[in-house]
Amino acid sequence: MSEINRIEIQHILVSFDDTPVQAQRTKDEAKVIASNLLEQAKTAEDFAAMVLEHSDDPVREGDPSPGVYRLLNTGIEGEDFGAFVTALNAEAEAKQKELTTKIEDGEMTVADAEKVMQVFIEDLRARGDAKQATIEHPRAAMVPAFGDVGFALEVGDVGMADYDAEKSPFGWHIIKRLA
Repeated sequence: MSEINRIEIQHILVSFDDTPVQAQRTKDEAKVIASNLLEQAKTAEDFAAMVLEHSDDPVREGDPSPGVYRLLNTGIEGEDFGAFVTALNAEAEAKQKELTTKIEDGEMTVADAEKVMQVFIEDLRARGDAKQATIEHPRAAMVPAFGDVGFALEVGDVGMADYDAEKSPFGWHIIKRLA
C-alpha cells in the first residue's frame, strides 16, 4: 500500500538544552516528559490544549489550532514556504531602504522610522504565522522523522518521532494525525 499525498498533523515538541530550541531541561528529562505526554495524548480529548500547555514550539496567542502542519508527500507539488519567507524578507529590506531614504532626505526622524519599521515587521510576522498555519509543506522541507511518523499514522492516531540528531534534531515530536 502506498502512502497518501497529503496529511494534516498536530504536534507537541519536547526539546532539551542541547537542541536548536534550547529548552531548559536535559535530554533525559525531555525523554521522560515526551513518553508521558505520548501516553496522555493517546486518550486526550483536547490535543490542542496539550499543545498549548506542553509544546516547546512557539505558539501564537489565540491560535485555535496550534502546532498544526499540512504536509505534502514526496513528489507532490505545492507552494514553497521558504520562497514565501524570502519574499517577506525582501519586503522588509525594501521598507528599510525606503525609510533610510526618508531619514536621509529629512522627511522622517530615526525614532519615527524605527516605530514604522517595528509595526511593519509585526505585520510581516503575522502574515508569516497565518501562512504557516495554512500552507502545505513539502515533506522534504520538514525534519525526516516528522513525515515518517505522520504519514504512517491513521487519522486520529497519535505517535512519536524520537529524538535523533539527523531525523529529529529538535527533540521528540508527539504527533496526532488530524486528516
